[in-house]
This record gives sequence, structure tokens and C-alpha cells, in this order.
Amino acid sequence: MSYAFPEHLTNQVLDRWRTFVSRHASPAPPLPGPRALKHMLETAFFASLEREEGRELRFTLVCSPTLEIVRDGADDAVPVVQLQSPRPLTVDALRSIAPAINPANAAILVRCPADADDPAACEIAGVLGVGSHLARTRRGRSYYHRPAPYALLIDVRDAGELHIYRGGIKLAALQAGQLHDQLASSELEFLPISSILSAGVARLRPRVQRPGHEPERETSDFEWTALLNTILTIVNGVHEHGHGGTLLLVAPGAEASVPVRLKFDVGQSGTILADRFVTFLNARHELVEARWRQKQAGGAATDQAALWHLQNATLVAEEDLGDAADLTARLTAVDGALVLGADLRIVGFGAEIVVDAAVPVSAFEVSGSPHRSKDWRQVDGERFGMRHRSALRGVTVADDTAAFVVSQDGAVSFFWKQDNRVLLKRHVNTGNPSVVGA
Repeated sequence: MSYAFPEHLTNQVLDRWRTFVSRHASPAPPLPGPRALKHMLETAFFASLEREEGRELRFTLVCSPTLEIVRDGADDAVPVVQLQSPRPLTVDALRSIAPAINPANAAILVRCPADADDPAACEIAGVLGVGSHLARTRRGRSYYHRPAPYALLIDVRDAGELHIYRGGIKLAALQAGQLHDQLASSELEFLPISSILSAGVARLRPRVQRPGHEPERETSDFEWTALLNTILTIVNGVHEHGHGGTLLLVAPGAEASVPVRLKFDVGQSGTILADRFVTFLNARHELVEARWRQKQAGGAATDQAALWHLQNATLVAEEDLGDAADLTARLTAVDGALVLGADLRIVGFGAEIVVDAAVPVSAFEVSGSPHRSKDWRQVDGERFGMRHRSALRGVTVADDTAAFVVSQDGAVSFFWKQDNRVLLKRHVNTGNPSVVGA
């Protein structure tokens, strides 16, 4: 296997900076020259391998030629705490400042003159107050957020793991020594299990009060995407908690086909996530209907107070849904898998997959889009770790079932069945499907 390094990531970013992403009428933000960019990426990469007082270094760099950085698609500036004496961009400097910066709401500002190609010109100039909305939204915990800084963003999430953004759009990632192409939306990753998700939406639909004046297709698309986002929020929660885990997603009615022995059987009480999801959908649909009525009335001021009330109710319902997803994610911390219906009913957790281990199983590993080819490389399931082997065996035997496996290093693998074969994709994008390029 050949490995990729920051030099290869540099070439990919340079290749895609102006051509990969369309920004309508907005020009691309300034980008340093190749040597300066390579220096930034290498410094961030090596800093990610360091520790400071026993703590791993996780941080985000925002790179700009000036201290004035606006948000993507907006005119408001991102607040900056400027250092009176800038520091050269080195591993030691990042190790010194990174522990003071929470990457969930702030970033380290690296100033480098536009088109400069001298690594010595790159300096740590301050701290940006990005806000927590963006990180929450990328993880799926919010649908509404303030835009990202419109600049080069280097997001260091783990040792040797770098995600590169142009504003709010991810261009490339380096993870586990490999370059990873970024699909525009995580929704494209999971279209192969559309039937499982649609079955979940259908089971919940009798409890949902749909808006009367929104086009049917728009309402259905929102509900399907919101369901997928809720599931991915759980997967991201497993990653954030750092323990790893397995989520088996089962279409309603197919639970009996999953070969598991539940350590903790929830029975009929596992509806907390489904209940919060339905509440969120109903709040969102009521808000959409109220906005339509206000528009028909010409924006009457008498309706504004009621509209604000519905907006607040929607945000509260969204927060409650995020909390329920986080609670659900924690259930994977015990040994065994979490079994979740596609209607968001928790079946049980601590599940042992009981399939004859003597029967050989295999998967076909997908790279890129699963719709581009069917000539995938076959991989031996016995070479996987225990979590991956168990998930593979479960998906092989069960009906209408998919699996998400989160390794302790944070990588997410996705198993599903297609054309009587089990397919596997590693390092899937689990960002919010409502956010392009998350």
C-alpha cells in the first residue's frame, strides 16, 4: 500500500481550490503559494502527532493574508483576538497555543501574504471566535448555523488527520496515510440504503402533521434527510465519545432477522429518540405553514409574535432531538452493538451477533461513489477486527440491515447489502447531509 503525506495533500488542494467548488459570483479567497501551503500543512500534520502535558493537540487553523475575515457568503466579520507579537508558524508554537483553543468554537489565525511562497512569512497572528454553531451543524446537531470563515481552513481532528476546507466546503482530507475524496453531500454516501430509511419514515408518518401548503416532494425530502441526519448524529456521537462502537440499522419489521443476543433489551420503551424526532418534525412543519400564512397576509405584524414562538419551539425541539441522539450514542460504550430501527426505535444494546464464526464471509470494498461501478475488490472478512467481522456477519445474514462501525481512532466504516453482496466503504462522510461539503 502506498501512503500519502502533506505534500500530496498540498497538490490536491492546489488542484481543487479554484475548480472543485463553484462559489457563484464570489471569487476564491486568497491562497498562499505552494511552498507556504505545504509548510502550513506539514506543520499542522506534525503538531497533530505531539502532546502537551499529556493532552493530544486538536485545533483548526484559519489562513488569511489579513486580520479581516468575513463569513462565507456573508458580510459580517469573524471576531479576532490579535496577538501583539505574532509567532512564527512552527510545531512548537502550535503546541504552545493549541491547548488554549477549543476547536469546537475557535480557531488559530495564521497570517500569510497572498500568493507568498516563503514559509517564513507564515505567522500565528491571533485567535478567531468562530462560534459553536458550525461545529454543531457539521455533526448534525443543528440545522441552522452561521457560515464558516471564508478562507483556507485546516481542521486537525486526530493524529495525522487533516480536513481542508475552502470556507464551508471541504476539498480534501488526509487520514490514516491516505487521501480521501470528499463527496459534496453525505447523503450521496447512503443512497444505497434509501429503502431502509424510507421504511422508517413511513412508519413514523402517521404521527407527523405535515404542512398543507408545502410541496409534497419538499416535505418528503426534508423528512428523509432529517432521519438520515439523526442517525449520523448518533454515529458522530460515538466518535466524539472516543470509545468506538457498532450501530446496526434495521428496517421496521425486519428486526427478527437480525441474529443478535441482547444484553440490554429495551422492549417497547425505546421510543425516546423517535418521540423527539416526531416532535421536531411537527414543530418544523408548523413553522413552515405559519410562514406561508404570514406571507399570504402580507407579513402582518400581528402574526410576528406567534411566528417567533414557533421558531423558538422548533429550536428547542431540535436541541432535544440532539440530546436524545447523544444519549443513544452513549449506549454503544458497552461491549456489543446498538440495534436501532430505521423508525428510530431503540431495540436494545450490548448486542452480541450470534452467527457461526466458522462460516467464511467476505465483503466488496467500495471506493468513491457506489453507483460508479460494480467491479469492487473482494476482501476477506477474517482480516477485519472483531467489530468489523461481527458487523459483516450480521449484515450478511439479516434482512434490510446496514451497519456503521466506528473505530477507536474515529474512522467510520459502512456495511450494506446490494445485489446479494455485502459492500463495505471505509472513511465515509458522516457530516450533516443538509450542509453541502460538511
